[in-house]
Amino acid sequence: MSEPNIGVVMFDAATDAASVIRAVELAGGTPVTLHPKTTVAPDLADLSVVILPGGFSYGDYLRAGALAATQPIMRVLAEAVEAEEITVIGLGNGFQVLTEAGLLPGAFVANATPRYHHTEVDFIIANNSSAMTNAYELGQQVRLVQKGAYAQYTATAQELEALEERGNVLIRAKDSATGSDIAGISSADGLVLGLMASPEYAIEEGFGTDHPDGPGMGVDGQGLFVSVVRAAGAINGEGVVGE
Repeated sequence: MSEPNIGVVMFDAATDAASVIRAVELAGGTPVTLHPKTTVAPDLADLSVVILPGGFSYGDYLRAGALAATQPIMRVLAEAVEAEEITVIGLGNGFQVLTEAGLLPGAFVANATPRYHHTEVDFIIANNSSAMTNAYELGQQVRLVQKGAYAQYTATAQELEALEERGNVLIRAKDSATGSDIAGISSADGLVLGLMASPEYAIEEGFGTDHPDGPGMGVDGQGLFVSVVRAAGAINGEGVVGE
């Protein structure tokens, strides 16, 4: 089986992009970097999944994710999603970009404890049939890094009700300083997904999260990138999501 290509958008100042590229490689995918000024669909021709990395794109000026959402590639991605040609996943700041672009419902506001947090948080997999959770067990607890000052997810009552009814809440936080237990969601058609966490910082033993085996030994983020590579392979006819 060939290694599926996974697009990674290189927004200016998105400091997590290099770690996402490393995570895709370790999971068996081939990362393909995409310039945010891309305006032509052929640049996405060989891609079925694109990741928007986190890490303070454009310095979080205006609002977190707001300037990245205006970049030309976001229009190209929106058109590809509408044509059901691509899956887009936002991690951390990338999730904020997707809400700012109107590709996912809701928005992000200041943390319940209003300051910048960089902590390890325990999450529960609430739906394991998506492009970013299919390698996890349903109900599995995973520990990932969560960071940011405006990382509290919010939405209208109608949007929250729709997310819950359709099973589009994929990952929940057990005790997050953000104040929201909703950490990962998908669009109704499952083609746009966001996670307010940084799984790319829990992929290699010794450099991951705290774990019973020792500091830095937690690698729960691997599952997300294996899920992404599986999803890309399944779309290419080379695998089955959830196998």
